[in-house]
Amino acid sequence: MARKNMGKVKRYRRSFYSGGQQLRRILTGVLALAVLFAAGWLIGPAVIDFGTSTWYSMKQGGESSGTSSGTSQPASESQTAPEPTPEPQPTAAPAVEPGQGSWAFVSISGLSSAEQAAATARNLASQGVGYAVVPCKDSQGYVYYQSSVATAQSSVSATTFDAAAVQALKDAGITPVAGICAFRDPLAPYVDRSMAVRYQDTDYFWLDAAADAGGKPWLNPYSDGAVGYITALIDEVRAMGFEQVWLTGVQFPTTAGRDKANYGDTAGVSMGQRLTQVLSGWQAGGDCWVEYPLSEVLAGSDSQLLGASCAELGVKNLAIRADDALTEEQQLQLDAAVTELKAGGVVNIALVQGDSLTLL
Repeated sequence: MARKNMGKVKRYRRSFYSGGQQLRRILTGVLALAVLFAAGWLIGPAVIDFGTSTWYSMKQGGESSGTSSGTSQPASESQTAPEPTPEPQPTAAPAVEPGQGSWAFVSISGLSSAEQAAATARNLASQGVGYAVVPCKDSQGYVYYQSSVATAQSSVSATTFDAAAVQALKDAGITPVAGICAFRDPLAPYVDRSMAVRYQDTDYFWLDAAADAGGKPWLNPYSDGAVGYITALIDEVRAMGFEQVWLTGVQFPTTAGRDKANYGDTAGVSMGQRLTQVLSGWQAGGDCWVEYPLSEVLAGSDSQLLGASCAELGVKNLAIRADDALTEEQQLQLDAAVTELKAGGVVNIALVQGDSLTLL
């Protein structure tokens, strides 16, 4: 029977390595791996950067035919990352140069908080306003800020402006002006009766109309207490940062029933002389504007509310209130009065119509 050929059988000298040879092979493999790892560590980043740069270049080259040349290119990992784009901020209103710009009469509703005051100030500055008149005391006797003057404590309104409003206006380049009504005040007489105009020789208040018609008392310009009260308020608002004061009501009561008004001992001082004394003290403390109605300005020395012309009172900055449009005759009279007032020492004269002010 023929044998099946299984092929040649190879014979090896050793079936296993000796212990020393096996150790050398292991050490050689470990060394080779270490060399490869070190080489990769050293040249790997460069190879990656080169490959990344080449890939982006090829990609940009392919996209450049379909995009504009202004398209930004992505930065490689080896470049410094660009700074993040900041969030857009509100554009600040341009500040008005001090001493320039128009005038505005501001409502305290836009000044009731620091945030509202800042927004109002920016809005005014954007309109070119350079002077803002803020009501601090009105003809109803209300005080619109937290006053520390004792006489004003019961007259502080429930709605007041925030003290930060003054600085907010200044920060916007606007000159803050404090509006104060002087002797037309129906509240303060009830705090101190000695400051009020009396009815004839009685202890009753003189009223500017019948009581059942809403008549109200007035402060007495001859009263040192009344003058001192207004002086204290003026000093207070100036300390708050108001740079100018806008005065109204610097006059004697209206003519209705004037023959029944009793001002006490006047020591022979006329109405005009008394207002001159009062205004001299208030204007000495800083810049003041004094507002009078057109009719009294045109009346000159014959004014029944002032007892003298504005020039004779020593007014430096005069505001003439004329809420209605001037007739041709009134305009001619005003032009003549302005010439005479400036010759008499009035430095600045402004015509106020509504909320607009025009320097003459």
